[in-house]
Amino acid sequence: MEQEPAKSNSAITQAIQALLDRRSVPERKRLVALEAAAGIAYQQVRRRMMGETPWSAEEIKRVAAHFGEPLFGLLGALVEEQPGEPAVLCVAGTRTPCTIWPGPRAEQGFGPYVALAAESPGDAWTVVTATEATGRDAYEVRRLVVEMEQPRRVAVIDDDDDLGRAIVQFLRQKGLDAISYTTAEHLRTALETTSFDGYILDWVLSDGRAEELLPLIRAKNPHGPVIILTGQIDGEAQESDLATAMAAFRAQLYEKPSRALSLYNALELGFEAMPRA
Repeated sequence: MEQEPAKSNSAITQAIQALLDRRSVPERKRLVALEAAAGIAYQQVRRRMMGETPWSAEEIKRVAAHFGEPLFGLLGALVEEQPGEPAVLCVAGTRTPCTIWPGPRAEQGFGPYVALAAESPGDAWTVVTATEATGRDAYEVRRLVVEMEQPRRVAVIDDDDDLGRAIVQFLRQKGLDAISYTTAEHLRTALETTSFDGYILDWVLSDGRAEELLPLIRAKNPHGPVIILTGQIDGEAQESDLATAMAAFRAQLYEKPSRALSLYNALELGFEAMPRA
C-alpha cells in the first residue's frame, strides 16, 4: 500500500515530462519553467521532479493552466499507465480540443469514433467517426475526455507577494485563471512557454520596471488588457514615463491601493474588446 502514492507521483511526473516534450522546453530550462508555472520555489520543483515529495492537486492545476493543457491530461496519469495525448474531435463541422488514450489499429466496423495519427511529431491526433475514416489508417479510442472551455488567464506581477496573491485569489473567485509572479524574470520565463489574456503589473519591481516588460507582452498579445499599478507618482520624469507607456502599449493605470473588484472590472471590459484565441 505504501508504494501507491510513489507510483502515482511518478506517473504525474512522467506526464509533466511529456508535456514539456510537447512544448519543446529545453532540459536546462525545465525546472525554471515549472517554478514559474506551479508558483513554488525552485528547490520544491526539483524535489517533486525527483520523486522526493508529491505534487499537490493545486500545483498540477497551475501547471496545466500555465501551458494551456487540458487538466485531465495530467490528472489522468493517476488512473492510466500512460498520460493522454492531445487531440481534436471533429463532429458536424466543429473542432473541439480533447484528450485521448489511443489503442491499437482499429478493425473494420470499430466505432463510433476512431483516431487518425498526427501527421508530424507534436501535432494533435484527429478523432472522427468510423465512417469518415474508411480506407484510412485509424486507431481505437480507449478513452476520450472533453473539458469545458478554459477561463481567461491573467498574469499578476508584483514583488509584494502578499498583495499579488490577494489579487490572484480574488480573480480566481471570479472565475479567472490568475497566476502570481514576483519578478520580471519569472514572467519572461513564463512567456517562453505560455500566453496570457490579460496582465496586472506593478510599475516598480525588484528587478526592473514594468515598462521593460511591455514590449514583450504586446508582442505576445497585442489586444489584451494591461493594467499598471503604481504607488505615489514621484516627479515629472516618472509621470512622463507612465504616460508614454500608457499611450504606446495601450495600458491602463491604477494607483495603489486599488480595489480588486475595480481591477477585475477593468479586465472584463478589456476581454470584451478582444477575440478569444
